[in-house]
Amino acid sequence: MSKLTKKDKIHIFEEWTLENKRGTYLSKKYGIRREKVNYLINLIKIHGLSVLDKSYTHYSKEYKEHAIKRVLLGNESINAVALDLGLPGNGMLSNWIRSYKENGYNVVIKKKGRRIHEQERVKRIRTAQARKRQVASPEFKAYCRKRIYKKIGCLGSKKKEPTKTEIAQAVTELRHELGLAVKKIIEIINANEDLPHISRSNYYNVYTREDKDQVHHSDVMMRIREIYDEIKNRYVAPGYRRITHILHREGYQINRKTVNRLMRKMDLYGKCQYFCGRL
Repeated sequence: MSKLTKKDKIHIFEEWTLENKRGTYLSKKYGIRREKVNYLINLIKIHGLSVLDKSYTHYSKEYKEHAIKRVLLGNESINAVALDLGLPGNGMLSNWIRSYKENGYNVVIKKKGRRIHEQERVKRIRTAQARKRQVASPEFKAYCRKRIYKKIGCLGSKKKEPTKTEIAQAVTELRHELGLAVKKIIEIINANEDLPHISRSNYYNVYTREDKDQVHHSDVMMRIREIYDEIKNRYVAPGYRRITHILHREGYQINRKTVNRLMRKMDLYGKCQYFCGRL
């Protein structure tokens, strides 16, 4: 909640408690997600307004490891542990867990200080020059065109044309994969009559549209991925029924169909441990 000042946070708490304003109204008024509003309210209720006076805090390696193990080994939710420890936001604990897993289940404390600006500037210039040489090469242009044709051509089916949302999603993935501008990718797509077309205005309309799942289920989606990765690494990839059962056990109120939809959206699929078909 770095966008909010201490005064804003106090106003949010007062409007919640005294004026009975709720998350949707406050999130729109202050320009933050509803989950952040709920977390702030619960944080102040538990620790009081004095929790807002905390300046920058250095968290030791032991402190982080203890918090992480409460989630991974103690089966406590990220939100509950973050509130209990009085962290400014539950995203901080989520970042600790992600870094913990990426570094081989070890807590890594980043060294303080910054690199010399001149070294960073020289590195950026060299990277930009190398990128320009690569983009200008005929081989790279041919590869990009082939990759774009294949990606867009695989959308939809023979009976159904792909939607603008599907095309925009593919363009975004190509943008990150190839490092090309959106304008260039759309020009290559629209130059081929066999491919479904999309305009730049349509793309940005879809790209900037608010993802309802990210707004309403961001914490659940994060927890689903944690449960999925933990079980998959130890046994076999769990299905949505098993993950729903674990979420209900942790206190989440969510339908199994919603869990199934969110898992498919994140490309998480369960694997059957035994073969049950006919021989």
